[in-house]
Amino acid sequence: MTDQNQTAKTTDTANVVYFDDRTALQITQAFNQETELPELLDLLFGQLGAMTETRGLRFVYKPLGIDLNLGSRERHSAEYNLTFRDTPIGTLTLYFALTQHEQGIQTCEDLVSLAFVSMRNAVTLLELKNQPQAISTELTKEEAAHVAEVSALPTRKEANSDALVLVALDDYERILERDGEEWAHVLMSSVHEQIESGLRAADGVYHINDDLIAVLLPNTNLAQAEEVAKKVRMLIASLHLRGDTLSQQLTACMGVADATAAGTAEEVMDRARSALARARAEGSNQIEVYRRG
Repeated sequence: MTDQNQTAKTTDTANVVYFDDRTALQITQAFNQETELPELLDLLFGQLGAMTETRGLRFVYKPLGIDLNLGSRERHSAEYNLTFRDTPIGTLTLYFALTQHEQGIQTCEDLVSLAFVSMRNAVTLLELKNQPQAISTELTKEEAAHVAEVSALPTRKEANSDALVLVALDDYERILERDGEEWAHVLMSSVHEQIESGLRAADGVYHINDDLIAVLLPNTNLAQAEEVAKKVRMLIASLHLRGDTLSQQLTACMGVADATAAGTAEEVMDRARSALARARAEGSNQIEVYRRG
């Protein structure tokens, strides 16, 4: 059970627990289509209301004076301080009429995680509109690159401009059996962070299964996505855990697909899974691209 005024911290490291991979992709694509913060929060609140007992939502970002409220403020709440690489991007509070069980809270956190990248992009767009001169003089090189990416996004993106890379760590079952579940989880979290650190800030990286990481690439065609997969392969190969080198070089197989002519998110996921299965059949450290026809 979760009591009133639970406080948690969420980052862009998305470890989705209760959603299957196809549902997670479908929800993420829906969030990615909205780049304006009010519309995005309205969509998030709608998803929360449909899947959980959330009755209200509040988002506060003090640097821009943002204080957006949806629904009603109830007695019980869960507060999330949203950060990206130690930089605050706002505080999100969810309100409930009743004390929530663990599964209800986890479902809320899954939805917030899936919306995180889109929320960061939306906040960046607002900063760009409201403080363009300050942004241009105060940003680091990495932050300036993110602003350039986000400012190029259309007001509302189409889901069929996305591409998906599924990443499966080679020999995961052997690692799990040899080193145990706790170490395997630490390893996958490290792989997740390594991938995330080497990609665009607007890209979404999601740990959606024990050995499976999904990388959602907005506004990316199939050829570009294949190049991203090659970069991910290099990032994984160069992974070092804190202060200690791994005893063997890590490798992963990847399946790449785009959303062109796909009717649903499930179809995109199935394409990527099909490509991943072919890659695994070829051996370790392989990349396969789904090509129609």
